[in-house]
Amino acid sequence: MSATVDHAAPSGAERSAATLLAPHDLVGDPAVVAAWGRLAASARHANPFLGPAVLLPALRHLAGGDDVRLLAVGAPGRLDLLLPVAAHQRVRRTPVRASVAWAHTHHFLGTPLVSPTLDQRGWRAALAAVATAGDAWFLLPHTDLDVVREVESAAAASGLLTRRLEEQTRPVTHRRERDDYAERRLSGRRRKELRRVRRRLEEDLGGGLALVDLADGASPSDLEAALAQFLALEASGWKGADGGAMAARPAERAFFLEACRALAAEGRLELLALRGRAGGAAAMAVVLRDGATQFTFKIAYDEQHAARSPGLLLYLDQLSLFHASGATLVDTCAAPDHPMARRLHGDDRTLVTLAVGLGPRRGAPAVRWAQTTTRTAAAVRRHRRPPAPREDHP
Repeated sequence: MSATVDHAAPSGAERSAATLLAPHDLVGDPAVVAAWGRLAASARHANPFLGPAVLLPALRHLAGGDDVRLLAVGAPGRLDLLLPVAAHQRVRRTPVRASVAWAHTHHFLGTPLVSPTLDQRGWRAALAAVATAGDAWFLLPHTDLDVVREVESAAAASGLLTRRLEEQTRPVTHRRERDDYAERRLSGRRRKELRRVRRRLEEDLGGGLALVDLADGASPSDLEAALAQFLALEASGWKGADGGAMAARPAERAFFLEACRALAAEGRLELLALRGRAGGAAAMAVVLRDGATQFTFKIAYDEQHAARSPGLLLYLDQLSLFHASGATLVDTCAAPDHPMARRLHGDDRTLVTLAVGLGPRRGAPAVRWAQTTTRTAAAVRRHRRPPAPREDHP
């Protein structure tokens, strides 16, 4: 499926178009791939999950990738917007099918790659291109608030109904002048306790406890060994016991390895290990770097050291590395109520799930229905007490 919608450009400017592309069409055109890379590097909000290094392995290996089309807005040699979209999806218990901004289990930010120069005409053309799939409505999940406002404005100009179905704030940390993030978030008593367990963990690991980046300057063989170490550590814990570890799922393992190799080749992968002189790592984290933002993608810890809080100690050391790196934001990729991430990260990132009707006859009723079912589901959740999330993973 491929559809193109032109939109008029200002006098003297190049005409731009919105297109739904099959991924192989995009990958087969080196000029478009290069434009994709430039967009990913300059996008208003960094999103490594939509850059070529991560999205292409996801499309190749993960469930649903075969049905995805790439919504692209731009002119020859330039991209202003890119977003993977899956059509004809049943979501939110709504009987009318929707086109949905595609995500998967390991995708933690829905914000499209958006050029700073994308205007309302571009957004209107994008919505018109999505509508060519024939669905009644469009769902844009977990998107930054300023982008949501732009979509709402473009939809209103086109006479389309929108509704915000959910709004979440997840823990992040913005860079500050002083490296005192833990002091701001933890009590003196808690910091004293963490110093004590750190000494005990250091004794357990033969001294010399430190956080090291196994991807920094690693040879291909060393990188493979470090990635295998992380997968083994994840599989040794509760994820391995309940079948959720990537090592036990061939498609997810293939995606993870391919994406990490590509990111490492671009110098955008950190593979952090909290370890001493003896034994393996007590905890490890996979961090994706995108411009001035760091994303805590995956974290795992050795459960035999659980009493020493290795995951929490790793988080503290990661914050120190973040400050020294010159980056401006660390995004935990965490659930809003994750206890460890919320304890250490004092800032919020607001993410909205937006529904857009793609026409007055079916689209507006579908959006209203989705809003009603979302409110009902939220009311049901408020009357249930979910189990506390594990503290080793955001």
